[in-house]
Amino acid sequence: MHRLVLLVIVWLAVVGLARAAAPPIESVQGIYEGIAKAAGGEHNVEARVVAWGHGTYKVYVRQSLGEGKVAKVELDGKLAGDTLRFSGKAQGAEWAALYANGAIQGTIGKDGKLELKRVLRQSPTLGAKPPAGAIVLLDGKTFDEVIKRGQQEWKLVEGGGIQVPKGGMNSKRQFSGNIKLHVEFNLPLMPEARDQGRSNSGVYLPNGDEVQVLDSFGSPSYKGGGCGGLYAYKDPDAFDEFSLASLPPLQWQTYDIEYRVQKKDGKPTGKPRVTVLHNGVKIHDNAEMRNDARVGGLHFQDHGNPVQFRNIWVVPLADE
Repeated sequence: MHRLVLLVIVWLAVVGLARAAAPPIESVQGIYEGIAKAAGGEHNVEARVVAWGHGTYKVYVRQSLGEGKVAKVELDGKLAGDTLRFSGKAQGAEWAALYANGAIQGTIGKDGKLELKRVLRQSPTLGAKPPAGAIVLLDGKTFDEVIKRGQQEWKLVEGGGIQVPKGGMNSKRQFSGNIKLHVEFNLPLMPEARDQGRSNSGVYLPNGDEVQVLDSFGSPSYKGGGCGGLYAYKDPDAFDEFSLASLPPLQWQTYDIEYRVQKKDGKPTGKPRVTVLHNGVKIHDNAEMRNDARVGGLHFQDHGNPVQFRNIWVVPLADE
């Protein structure tokens, strides 16, 4: 009897090992920091590990060389059972590494090494409280300052936000002058999607121009189509194939937008100018917008993806 019990225990242990769970995508994908040691010496590097679906990943390793120059290495990741391996060839050397418990370790050529650890970055303006005089559009409790289409109920989500309603939502108020806008958004994880299908939404300003909302964490797009882009005509200043200010999906991110217009005889005129901080990184600095200034509201786009918004407020600024 004791021998039978022992055999059952051993069998269960073997089955458990055979069915060991693969690391969750959300624990693998993210920003990593560490060192890369190769023939050229040891350097501090940063990496973005991006889920591409069906057990595959991309790793973008970046080393700052100063004066705006960057050395880049791209690795491919593949999940086999519960083991996630990365490999690639760069700078004349083979790179090979394994993921385990929030870290990536491996070799570069014969004598080099790669050591990366996942880090959590947050926007410095995350959770910013509306100042006196602010118009609060979303606070997780009341919805008096926003309008949605139809009779659908607001879908509340964890963290005090809402899922963008079908058809999007608009501010009740119209704006003709300068404003400061704070927006927090959370993008769903859609690893199999590509480009504009990857967690798409947008923040439309009073003149009708859009600050794009998209999962651009290691995912490239066309000009102005990535996260933080002035849609279809200007990429973010912090840009290197994809938006470098972007955080991984499932993390709350922020836009802090200063929108300024000129007025003539009390009416908006000319092209507005906009300064945008994405997660605290300035991505547009007094950039001229495409559409003419006008009286208009704010719109938060529904593009068919379950994007979440929270803590949205507006501060009217004095006219210039």
